[in-house]
Formats: sequence, structure tokens, C-alpha cells
Amino acid sequence: MRIVSLLPSATEIVCALGAHQRENSQLVGISHSCDYPPEICSHPVLTSTRVPVHKSQLDIDQFVRQELAAGRGLYALNLELLEKLKADVIVTQTLCDVCAVSSGDVYQAVASLPGECKLVELAPSNLEDVYGDIIRVGDAVGARSEALTLVSQLRSRAEAIEQQNVLNGEKVLFLEWLDPPFSGGHWIPDLIHTLGGVSCLVESGQRSGTLNWEAIAEADPDIIVVGCCGYSKAESDQALALLADHSQWLLLRAVKSGNVIVGDGNAHFSRAGPRLIDGLERLAADLLALRSAPIDPDSILPAKLVPGF
Repeated sequence: MRIVSLLPSATEIVCALGAHQRENSQLVGISHSCDYPPEICSHPVLTSTRVPVHKSQLDIDQFVRQELAAGRGLYALNLELLEKLKADVIVTQTLCDVCAVSSGDVYQAVASLPGECKLVELAPSNLEDVYGDIIRVGDAVGARSEALTLVSQLRSRAEAIEQQNVLNGEKVLFLEWLDPPFSGGHWIPDLIHTLGGVSCLVESGQRSGTLNWEAIAEADPDIIVVGCCGYSKAESDQALALLADHSQWLLLRAVKSGNVIVGDGNAHFSRAGPRLIDGLERLAADLLALRSAPIDPDSILPAKLVPGF
């Protein structure tokens, strides 16, 4: 069985199931964003992006809005290479045209391929959907038993975190983008709930969305977690530094009290795969450290970030 994955979370699922390098199955193609596990990075790449990823968050946001409003896609799919790879299974997504090649482009490509090819579409809205998608991928690649085992393990790890009572109803705002600010939706509120917190401004299953600073100020969260979509922790740190003189940011209770945690959005929060639970565990550890070693508000100039992730 020859497998092509057109999004990073699917690649991580396939590899977590061991289906990427078996005698009867192998991963033969990936997207340009796939970078984990490291051994797959040399695989043929089938997609490319027009998004100016090295520009500022505001520039990226404006570009994406402009292109989508004009009906122009953000990603390209190499149809010639896809045909050469002779995939038996293609895993793609229908969740977000901003995150990966559009489902319409993939439909069109699969329809043009000779022979039979199974298309598996992932569109998880919450953490439970992520578990379900792992099993769906397992079914498609002949690894159902491994998928059931993996989901059981992930659930057990999440339940262990839940039993720690890391939070006690504190309001948590997860920001997956800073300029403009975006809430972390979909499965993020589930992670916050598992920690014992209350998700601010977005509920489980809701899409991530643009926030305004007035709404953030009104919610005035106890804790803010920053995990920018597609950004490493270092990149999120750099983006957050631009808020150092932002008056509305500096007035937030979480900022004044030092309750701001920066995580690796790309690895642990943006991708609907097994590493969400890694992110949950790391976030729990940072929150527990924050509780045991509170920060003196007078030392925040202008905001003290919790080292993490």
C-alpha cells in the first residue's frame, strides 16, 4: 500500500501507527509543511505555498484574507508527481483552506488519476474527533489495531492530566495568532477543560476566529497561552515581543500577574494528531510550575513570560 499525506497531522498519525515503513505499506509523499518525524523530511513533496510565511503576522493575515476573498488558492498540488507516486491512499483535509491544499483541488486531482485511489478526508472539530480520525486513518492504511491502541494510550494520558487538577476553573485564553489576535478553537478548549480551566471566548468545536482587544479586555483571562499556528516556540516568542508596548495587552490581568505561557503551536497545538497530548502534558507542567512559583507583578517589565515548551 502506497500512502500520500497532504497535511502534517495525517503524516504524524500514519507514522505513529508505524504504517509509513512496513512491508505492506509505506509513505511515499508528503506536503511541504510535513516535518515530523524527522525521518520523513526527505520524502517527495507534493505541495507548495504562496503564503509569505517569513513576513509579519499582520502581512500574512492580510495576504490570506485578500487571496481567499478573490477566490485564489493558497497552495498548489503537483499533479504530475502525484500520478507518478501511484498512491493507493491519499489523506487530506476539509477543515481549513488556510492550513493546507483545498479539498476541491484534491478531489479534482484524484478524479484524474488512473486506477483506484482511496481518499481519506479529515475534518476534526474537537479532541474526540481527533481520536476518531486516528482510527479512520488506521482503517484506511491497514493498521486498525495499532490505531485503537494508540487512541487508548492517548486517552489514558489525557485522563492522567485531568486527575491532577492543574487548574481550578481559571479562565484561560489561548491565542493562536497575535496580529490580529485569534482565539484557539476546535480542540483547544477541550485541552483547557482537561486541565480544569474554562476556555475564554471560544467553545469546544468552534472554529478559531478573529478577536478584538476590547473583547479580550472584557474577558480579562486569568491565564493566557500563546501558541501561534504554524510557529515554533521561538517564533511565537518573537511575535509576542511586538506586544511589549501594546497598551491593551499590558492592562490584561494575566499579563500584569505574569500568567503568560508561550508554547510550540506548530508541534503541539495546530496539528490534530497525537502530539496534542504532548502539548497538553507540557502545558500542565508549565501551569503547575507557575502555581508553585508565582511571579512578583512588580518584576514584569513589560511582561514576564513563563519559560516553556
